[in-house]
Amino acid sequence: MAISTQTEALIELYNQKISSDTQQLSQVNYVQTGYTIQTGIGETEYVKVWGPSEVIENYNVPIQKLDNRIVEINTQINNIKQNILTIGQQANIAGCGTTGAPHVSVATSTINCKVYAFSGTNPFAESTQSLSTSNIGVGVQNSVITVGLGSYHGVETCYNPIAIGCTTAPGGSCVAAATSITNLTNQIPALIQQRDDLITKVNFLKNARVDYELQNYAYNQSKTQINAAIGISSTIIDFLEDPNNAEWL
Repeated sequence: MAISTQTEALIELYNQKISSDTQQLSQVNYVQTGYTIQTGIGETEYVKVWGPSEVIENYNVPIQKLDNRIVEINTQINNIKQNILTIGQQANIAGCGTTGAPHVSVATSTINCKVYAFSGTNPFAESTQSLSTSNIGVGVQNSVITVGLGSYHGVETCYNPIAIGCTTAPGGSCVAAATSITNLTNQIPALIQQRDDLITKVNFLKNARVDYELQNYAYNQSKTQINAAIGISSTIIDFLEDPNNAEWL
């Protein structure tokens, strides 16, 4: 049974709608990724219109370099602190220090990143990630979080009468162990300053990138809605063209 002219008109309507939506989808992609307008005959006579995707990629290059260096320095700091803790605890075992000596706490640090989703119904849905070599460049803001690593007792003097001079302490004596700890400790402030200066720089760039991530989010949401509309139109056409429905259409 042939379908009615009204059904044919509906099919034509939704085919036109799919064509229009597909064209709109292409235009959104075009603007999102950026384009160039030729303004003259020469190769240099053009105007570059930057899409948010391009701008984000341009920001990613320096941001990832900074994050990578921040991770490297923070790892160096943590390795020094772990070394300090190891020397201190080994010296305690060897007989350096007493339970009444100064209690020294050693803390490690992680770099936390505040992350916005830039997806779903709320682009500002917030989460936290720990910065590492596997996710450099992520997020909108870095911050330093301090976490306890361990502790030891002051190691300057020997309290174990059996270990004369505590010669099994790192370096061969309590004084040597204490000197090693001091030398390592003195390396930390400059590294912290360098790391924190880089965090300030990368946070500036990550904050500037947010505007373009929001633009990109808007385009992605538009594409999601357009694709959904195309899907609905295709489903309606399938229904209208289904021979099983011809009796009613």
